Amino acid sequence: MRALIFDFDGTILDTETPEFLAWEKIYHQHDQILPRELWLSAIGVAPEEATFNPYTHLELLVGTPLDRERLRQRRRKIFYTALDTEPIRPGVADWLAQAGQQGLAIGLASSSPSVWVESHLERLGLRGHFSAIYTSDHVARAKPHPELYLKTAAHFGLAPSECIAIEDSYNGVTAAKAAGCYCIATPNPMTAAMDLSAADRVVGSLAELSLESVLY
Repeated sequence: MRALIFDFDGTILDTETPEFLAWEKIYHQHDQILPRELWLSAIGVAPEEATFNPYTHLELLVGTPLDRERLRQRRRKIFYTALDTEPIRPGVADWLAQAGQQGLAIGLASSSPSVWVESHLERLGLRGHFSAIYTSDHVARAKPHPELYLKTAAHFGLAPSECIAIEDSYNGVTAAKAAGCYCIATPNPMTAAMDLSAADRVVGSLAELSLESVLY
């Protein structure tokens, strides 16, 4: 193996649990329940490609149009208050350091927009580890389509089979395996119930295994 390709949301930083909890609170404020299974269907997919839209769904439940800008501001306040204290997921920093020591190429493939990914990597002090970052801004189709992984591997001049993909969701694992990558799934509290059996390995976090144990 000659490269690591990380997903971002839920894999490097658990943005998915705070996002769900923020929306769950908004739903409760309207005396409604946010179905977890609907939320899970949109994880790992670019927002414009997701079949589930919480604004539209909540309006259907309450039976009337809502002030979406006011909802957006309320959700952002709840979400960012929680996200600001969210740590990097266990083992990620160690794997990034070990990959650098091993001379591996390190890339990132995310269905989120570049501004989202880049800003958080800078804030977390991780941006310098990645020599290639591909997001929904760079592809015609985001995950579960394999294009993000194919482009990242091609950037390094490698076959996808020479790359280890680190993912947390069903859509992410599907994309990585469709591209031909070796895939390690590290589910978070939101994605732990997903079927991740297509991954080559499933662990609670990267802290449970060393990079060397996968390479050799």
